[in-house]
Amino acid sequence: MIDISDLKTKNTLIQFVRYFFVGGFCAVVDIAVFALFNVGLSVYYPLAVFLSFTAGTLTNFVLSNRFVFNRQSLSLSQACFRHYLSSIGGLITNELVMVLMIEGLGFERLVLVKIVATGCAFFVNFTLIKFYAFNHKFNLRQASVGVEEDDVI
Repeated sequence: MIDISDLKTKNTLIQFVRYFFVGGFCAVVDIAVFALFNVGLSVYYPLAVFLSFTAGTLTNFVLSNRFVFNRQSLSLSQACFRHYLSSIGGLITNELVMVLMIEGLGFERLVLVKIVATGCAFFVNFTLIKFYAFNHKFNLRQASVGVEEDDVI
């Protein structure tokens, strides 16, 4: 029997393709949870967005950890925390693109705008998750002050 962990690779193109499918599935989870809370249970939409984002991000972390990226020496909690931080970057990108296209450029087809914004957020998410969330060598303190790894006490 094949061990799933043997399928993981450091090849960015293969990771990107795998993340595309993971991200697509997680987008479905996000939208379904939003619809459940907002339409089905009449939860006010900002709370429904928060709940669906949380569910989609957790699903994304579990699937990315299992099929796409290798945590290496990061603990599960460290990788999960970093994953959520990275995903906030995607959420901000999504919101900014939507506001720019709707308010700034006057687009009225909201579903099309949501698709474009989700596509932009996908690239931001992949980059942040690959190079920060699952990268045991990345240290925010070192990155912010330019300290070499050997210099850190």
